[in-house]
Amino acid sequence: MRKIVQYVVLAVVAILLGMVASVDVSEVPAQKEVAVAVAPTSVVHVADCSKCDNPCPDTKNDTNTMQEASDDEFKTVSADEFEDVSDNDSEFEDVSSADKEFVEVAQAADEFETVVQEEVKPLVDKSNKRLLVVVLSLFLATALAGILVSYPKLRSLRYVFLLLSLAIVGFAFGGNCPCMLKSFDNAILFFTGKDVKWASLVLFLGLIPLTYLFGKIWCGWICHFGALQEFIHKKSKWNFWKTAKAQKILFGVQTVVFVVWVAWLLIAQTSSVCRYDPFVKIFNLHINGMVNYIVVGLLVVLSLFVDRPFCRSLCPVGFVLGWVARLPFANKLSIPNICRGCEKCKNVCDKGCISGDKLQQHKIDVNGCIYCGECMSECPQKGISVSKK
Repeated sequence: MRKIVQYVVLAVVAILLGMVASVDVSEVPAQKEVAVAVAPTSVVHVADCSKCDNPCPDTKNDTNTMQEASDDEFKTVSADEFEDVSDNDSEFEDVSSADKEFVEVAQAADEFETVVQEEVKPLVDKSNKRLLVVVLSLFLATALAGILVSYPKLRSLRYVFLLLSLAIVGFAFGGNCPCMLKSFDNAILFFTGKDVKWASLVLFLGLIPLTYLFGKIWCGWICHFGALQEFIHKKSKWNFWKTAKAQKILFGVQTVVFVVWVAWLLIAQTSSVCRYDPFVKIFNLHINGMVNYIVVGLLVVLSLFVDRPFCRSLCPVGFVLGWVARLPFANKLSIPNICRGCEKCKNVCDKGCISGDKLQQHKIDVNGCIYCGECMSECPQKGISVSKK
């Protein structure tokens, strides 16, 4: 049943990848028209002459009357008549205030007369199509690797997957698009109400169900950050970091880093991972600033002696996926009771995820296991298999 579900998921991811890749982003986005109110066509006068008893000098109908008026008539106008006229000032004030209201309404109507067009952005546009294609391709590779790891003769293809990821996603894309650390940050910011690009969330959120169905295949087979560390690492006799005590310390450091990382995102409401990410600096072949030189130097030196130091002590994505693998019925490796304690699986695991004394049953630390499959190939009993719980 588990295999059937894995094949179905593989087919679904392939279909989604084909659908996104076939989307034509050259089309002009659809336009949405908003209801339009037409401004009134009536002419707004500065004054309403119907309310005034005195002749208006601007009225065309009374021009002849104005011309017939003599100078004597104007001279005989008394002060009382002027006082009568001044009594009508309040009426003019009322009219002028009403006119102002008409003018304001007309101006508002003129502004509203403009047709407002809102751009309706499609679900997949030019800005996020490339990102979605790359992310879905990585999901497809993750699902495919989750199936290949079950076959002993195909497990050696893991280094081919890592090399391709390192070359394409790492150096070709600069390591920052897509970046699972940036995707993790955006997911946290999104759930706090921050406006982020939805396509940037797909990588981290998609890895959660994939890890549950296929195991931590992303970490062991696909991740370009892990690939860089693994290709730098050289096996040596210094195995102090593989002891049980060292594993507890590394897990404690990873837990503290995760809590601080999330707390910083909640407080600062911004992501600064790209500014100090040593992997981005290496993949872009551009290191600037003393801090970045120190961080990159530490990563390279530690990777020489410790297998995947960043993954084992700092990576928040690996920390979350480790807890996903602990869920009931999640895809993870386990050692059954047939184990004789030969320690071959323990010696071949460079991550130090297998513990146990000689001639006793060994155990696998699910949180640190990256599902590389090397222990499965090394076990003489062929007993290391996928857990049923």
